[in-house]
Amino acid sequence: MNIRRVFYGVLAGGAIAAGSLAVPAAQAADAPAAAPASSQAVVADNWEYVGDFFWQSDCHAAGAAGTKWTKYKCINGSAFPGDDYELWVVYK
Repeated sequence: MNIRRVFYGVLAGGAIAAGSLAVPAAQAADAPAAAPASSQAVVADNWEYVGDFFWQSDCHAAGAAGTKWTKYKCINGSAFPGDDYELWVVYK
């Protein structure tokens, strides 16, 4: 089984569930402003998930040691033990 497919499926299901709970608040809010050009440049990068790390320092060490990517970032993971920080990279 492809772990990425499972991961993105769970992520999409959680987003749909969270979105269904936030519908009344979203209807009362104004339309969002257009995104600035700098954030559109970030979207253009193809960020790919690499792995989970328990400690943030381990995540940053693995990201800095990587030679196959140009950029990396460590973001907060889920509430499950052992995947507190996710390493995302942009490959060369």
